Amino acid sequence: MNLRLNLILLAIVAVLAGWYFSQQPSEKTGLEQLIKKEGSPEFTGKKMETTIYDVQGKPQYFALAEDIKRFDATERTEFLKPLLNLFDKETAVKMWQVTADKAEINKENILTLTGNIKLQALDKASKLQKIETETLTVNLNTHDVYTDDEVKTLGLGFTTTGTGLKGNLKQQVATLTKNVKTYIEPTVIQQKAPNEQTDLSK
Repeated sequence: MNLRLNLILLAIVAVLAGWYFSQQPSEKTGLEQLIKKEGSPEFTGKKMETTIYDVQGKPQYFALAEDIKRFDATERTEFLKPLLNLFDKETAVKMWQVTADKAEINKENILTLTGNIKLQALDKASKLQKIETETLTVNLNTHDVYTDDEVKTLGLGFTTTGTGLKGNLKQQVATLTKNVKTYIEPTVIQQKAPNEQTDLSK
């Protein structure tokens, strides 16, 4: 009997000891949180803003976003709900304001935008005033732009819709590739100086 009772008591003690130690906080918990997991960003920030400069010290772009993630291994930066200002490479003047649902900039300085994209010219005299689409790629070195999606462009005196776009923000040129429809506003065209011309086929 004593042997059976001892075994039962040992079993109870073992169960209670196991329960007690399971309730204690792990000493490794804090350290595990500090260890970077594979594929996770090196830096994250909420509601942050940053300005990126080139090697000559001129601003390339300004970014304000709800969430920013930086991945050093791939030299990639992700933005959630970004607002970006793109600068003229030579004059360092703000030329375009960009908003989207998401954005990503890679090590080649290629900006990929996704969702509710709006590019607004900050120069009121720019021939090309606005671009709206759902996906867009912008080369921040050359300011070339590209998309295969449906696009709406607004300029001085015209609105154009179509599918697919190739253009250059610096040169204020946007060529739609398919299903192109252009709406001209003659009153705006007439108000322009006689020596100013807008290429409505673009």
